[in-house]
Amino acid sequence: MTSHYRTAAVRGGWHPDPEALPGDLCFTRDDMALSIVFLTAERLAEDGHGSRPDLTTGAGYSVSIDSYVNSGTEASC
Repeated sequence: MTSHYRTAAVRGGWHPDPEALPGDLCFTRDDMALSIVFLTAERLAEDGHGSRPDLTTGAGYSVSIDSYVNSGTEASC
């Protein structure tokens, strides 16, 4: 499943974040950072969201894009 998102991100002009942990789906482009996270029961509990039946299998995901324009900081996940 991660290979699909990795391939799509690279095709969209995103570059793997060299500082990301192995297996993380973190990419950078220009002054932006893209992060794709698959939700599991453990991750939901860590984030204080409790258990949701539709997300406990890891079928859910979160996508975020952060912009670092004019911040003086290099984009990273």
